Amino acid sequence: MDCSPGIENHAMFLVQSPEDLIIQEIDEAAEELLLERLAEAISQLSPTQARRLHARYALKKKFREIAADEGISGSCACDIVTGALKKLQKIFAKNGWLEKED
Repeated sequence: MDCSPGIENHAMFLVQSPEDLIIQEIDEAAEELLLERLAEAISQLSPTQARRLHARYALKKKFREIAADEGISGSCACDIVTGALKKLQKIFAKNGWLEKED
């Protein structure tokens, strides 16, 4: 195929189809709803669970770093985060927020 010079620069600015735009809007709405539900579920955790969960996933700290920050053992930090995740899962299940697999 013979193309004019610089065609690769124009390829970066492809126009999305209406279907792609609708799918993108649906995905963004689903992500926003998930974040709202997650915030609501996290508010039901203890302050310690919420703080350590935030340190682990938002701040990307290792368990030993969380442990050092809070003066606890690494296994204790791991246990608290694991317990928080299990509690979040129960909250999501109780509220019917888990995705249904077909």
